[in-house]
Amino acid sequence: MTKTIKIATYLLTILLPLTSIAQPKPNDDFKLSISPAVDKTKKENQEILLVLENFLQTKNESLTENKYWLQSDFDRYTYPYLDINQIERSRHGQNYFKPSLMELITINENEKLLKVAFIGVSPETEERFIRCIYNIVAVKNQTGWKLKRATDYQTKDWTEFTEESILYKLPKGKEANQSEIEQQAKDIQQMCMFFETEPIAITYYSCFNPQQVYEVKGFDYLPNMFFDKTGGMADFGNIVYSGNNSEYYTHEIVHIYTQQLFKNIHKLLDEGIATYIGGSGKQPYTWHRQKMKEYLNNTEINLAEHLQPYERLYIDDKTSIPYLIGALICERTLRLYGKDKLFALLNTGTNLWSKLNEVGLTKENLTVELQKELKLDPTLYTE
Repeated sequence: MTKTIKIATYLLTILLPLTSIAQPKPNDDFKLSISPAVDKTKKENQEILLVLENFLQTKNESLTENKYWLQSDFDRYTYPYLDINQIERSRHGQNYFKPSLMELITINENEKLLKVAFIGVSPETEERFIRCIYNIVAVKNQTGWKLKRATDYQTKDWTEFTEESILYKLPKGKEANQSEIEQQAKDIQQMCMFFETEPIAITYYSCFNPQQVYEVKGFDYLPNMFFDKTGGMADFGNIVYSGNNSEYYTHEIVHIYTQQLFKNIHKLLDEGIATYIGGSGKQPYTWHRQKMKEYLNNTEINLAEHLQPYERLYIDDKTSIPYLIGALICERTLRLYGKDKLFALLNTGTNLWSKLNEVGLTKENLTVELQKELKLDPTLYTE
């Protein structure tokens, strides 16, 4: 990808290990603000408001269960409300951004759309800040009202079809690119042979741009929606969101496989292997590799100081230096030690340098060794 959509830390998709998140206790002073536009006299609305308030007060206790959220959503998305986990936090405190229900809209007899804003007030200036506006659907079942993600509502007019192992979902007005679909199927076949695994069923949302990706995920507003023109993400539940107006996104599909095959993969190597196999943006790995070669020939840089994969350090705003460091490590390991050693490296765990030492890389020689690799012809994973 050109740039992975940069999501703030409260949107933890593929950025933080979920088991390490410290969850605060519910705030006794919690209060949900409700807009006058919501009719609070209706019994049905009162029931929904109570469910919403209870969910918002307890959602940070667990990402894997909540009695106010529909169980089928956990089965489908794994962490269905991950995008608003800890969203109240700021440098001003744990509960700085307060929830406000802006609208309660009837979808049908058994479903209501809830538009929730998270708003903070500056203690210095009393200025108001909107962190986001997020959509949640309340659905009525046999036991009462439960909440669920708004993705199906957001994509209700989309078309869908299955090609090989991918369920494609396309927005209204978008025509499927058959040549991209065929190339994607070919890439998955090659990747499965390399990883020695069977194809994984993937749901692929093919969005026009990153803004639409966020809308599909439930946002009406989030500053990140407008930062980049291209990008996307792999999400839990074997979901790929493409904001590239394309049915081809091997880089993100690699992440779906690495999540399942290499449970302890380091983020640098996760982005590295995805770049090595799937390239970045509209360009293949070999194109970015040449950019990196030219850059290192003309720039003094210690690569060991740039191993944070989401550092915004780019060559010509297109080639991520940390991604290429990870990719070159993968290429070098495969060339020198073979596939089994590469797979062992991908199960890195937390101690990256101890694993890199096993393939002859240290903080002191990393730059030199990767420059040596760049002087050789590329070693492709399909060879």
